[in-house]
Amino acid sequence: MKRADTLLASILRNLRIEESVCTERMKREWADIFGKPLSLHMSPATFKKGELLINVDSPMWLQQISFYKEDIIRKLQSFGVRAVRLRLGRVLPEKKQAKEDVRMRPLTSGDISYIEATIASVKDPALKQGIKQAIEKSVAFRR
Repeated sequence: MKRADTLLASILRNLRIEESVCTERMKREWADIFGKPLSLHMSPATFKKGELLINVDSPMWLQQISFYKEDIIRKLQSFGVRAVRLRLGRVLPEKKQAKEDVRMRPLTSGDISYIEATIASVKDPALKQGIKQAIEKSVAFRR
């Protein structure tokens, strides 16, 4: 009996999406692999035939990162990376904080009155509810 990961790997290879799946895994784990500030200035763009193309956000960082190509390859070996190319390009922003990290304050009676007055003239119930939720979230968010 074959293991599930062996079967899944062959299915991904047959569908020719193995490298795309691997690229998405790299993107998810990028900040953990490289840490700050490096992960904030570079991100994986494409991955084909063992070569990873990395976008870098400025010429200064491009030059600095070029000195660490071998270290980058070593850290990404588990993804099948054998070579790295760097280019200036758009760097993906770091993932947003988890919902539990966002600090919300309880709504006051004044906040509730303000929200009710604001949505009073909206006739469509679905639209009214959507606007109400958006205002509540905005007012409750701690800055």
